[in-house]
Amino acid sequence: MLHRSFLCAILAIAGCCAMAAAQIGGSFVRTGDMTTARSGHTATLLADGTVLITGGKVLPADQSLTSAELYDPSTGSFAPAGNMTAARRGHTATLLPDGKVLIAGGLDFGPPSAELYDPATRTFTAIGAMIQNRIFHAAALLPNGKVLIAGGSVSLNAELYDPETGTFSLTGEYVERLKFSGFTNTATSLPDGKVLIAGENPPMIYDPTSRTFSATGTMAENVYHYGVEWHASTSLSDGTVLITGGNDDGTCGGFANAEIYDPASGTFSVTGKMTTSRDIHTATLLRDGTVLLAGGGEGWCGHPTLDSAEVYDPASRSFVAVGKMTQSRSGHTATLLNDGTVLITGGFSYGGFSYGSAGTARSAELYRPAPGEASGRKPGRR
Repeated sequence: MLHRSFLCAILAIAGCCAMAAAQIGGSFVRTGDMTTARSGHTATLLADGTVLITGGKVLPADQSLTSAELYDPSTGSFAPAGNMTAARRGHTATLLPDGKVLIAGGLDFGPPSAELYDPATRTFTAIGAMIQNRIFHAAALLPNGKVLIAGGSVSLNAELYDPETGTFSLTGEYVERLKFSGFTNTATSLPDGKVLIAGENPPMIYDPTSRTFSATGTMAENVYHYGVEWHASTSLSDGTVLITGGNDDGTCGGFANAEIYDPASGTFSVTGKMTTSRDIHTATLLRDGTVLLAGGGEGWCGHPTLDSAEVYDPASRSFVAVGKMTQSRSGHTATLLNDGTVLITGGFSYGGFSYGSAGTARSAELYRPAPGEASGRKPGRR
């Protein structure tokens, strides 16, 4: 077998040594199946290293779920974790400083609601109602322990959850100008405690000190006619934010675009194109600072869901393919585990004919990074 340093020297000639380890070592392997097929669900890493899976829906019936389950990395298996107080999909699940999980919104019908999951008792408890019902919204934990909730399927103001009082209150003026662009916006915490809300163009910044929203620089790509939805937003190790893919409510197969937001200057810049156009995909920051992008696809113009994956390297500002998942997935989850692997669960999968032919997955798999990725070393470095 060739020594890695020698192999990197060869690959450097082609300009790809920086990603050699990811190309060689990253792999996908099946783990145990979930107890229930799900898409549009949430996955939350708990303090004990297990993963809480909640809600979601089943296609083609489009039925929302109340059930929850726990993944145990030590056994590679899932077990039922009781039922939520309401059926939810497109909700948010935020790990609070006390180890509990705030589960908010995601109701198809009925009054707005939220609940808490307590890992100590493995129970769900209803709490003070949200001010507005939301679905496919975004949530971010603030430095003061409160949770910002913004966007969703209806143009709404943002609200704050206060864990000390268990209540929600309106915050700032965040009324979305375009209904669709807030349908799947993202909320990404910045190093200074502020939050980047990406969806409309220009995106917004929430300042928890003043409890106000303000526009930041315009996104760099000129293809976003009104904004971008079904994208992914990832906070990188240097404090910048990577925004990948997405859709503008009419683009077949999504975008291959990627750009970086620099909070120091409040500006966006284009970075390398993804190897594949993606929307409704996942983006997971790995231990070495690279980002795993997996799956996606919503079937516009007969496009099938994707089984491909790639890794973004901030050092070279480029993407490289890292093989294929064990099946195609969209609307799935991807969670970085304590051992550096990534748990990928559920999602829907179909061949691009219609939503009626879609299937919802019970299956789950692990992405096992190359040795450099798993240990936190930069790819291709000793």
